[in-house]
Amino acid sequence: MMNVARFKMLVSVVCALVLLLAVVSCKGRQKAVVGEGQAPDFTLSDINGGKVTLADFRGKVVVVEFWATWCPPCRESVPEMKSLYEKFKGKDFELLGISLDQGGSALSDVTSFAREQGIGYPVLMDDDKTSAAFGVTNIPAVFVVDKQGKIARKYVGLMPGLSESLSKEIEGLL
Repeated sequence: MMNVARFKMLVSVVCALVLLLAVVSCKGRQKAVVGEGQAPDFTLSDINGGKVTLADFRGKVVVVEFWATWCPPCRESVPEMKSLYEKFKGKDFELLGISLDQGGSALSDVTSFAREQGIGYPVLMDDDKTSAAFGVTNIPAVFVVDKQGKIARKYVGLMPGLSESLSKEIEGLL
């Protein structure tokens, strides 16, 4: 049989764990922060076997989105990213989707997903170094890179209406 002191201790530990989990789960919630510094350059493979280098887009506003096929909020953001791409393509703008999918079937999974969703912008495969260089800890993570290659803003988490915020940001940078 459990004595009262032990029971209170157990309840205290359980409450502390619940509180800790609540705080940690909020970490990935939506937020936007003003970026700082130069965007890390990278060269990644796209899903068609080509190579894409961020520096090649200097002089354009670039939106870099880190996502994964297994991430429900990322999947929900696809229509907004497609809409954004369609709105600004043909201008001094590019959108790059960088998938964090891993494993033997990652390329196939991402390629199938991109085709099913009708994604027209370049979809790249992360090499772990790129997401680490950008400091990605939660996805989706969206970085707006200005024409000089500096991070203008960073958005983390699913944000309803994100394409509207991004549109204003992009228009201001074009």
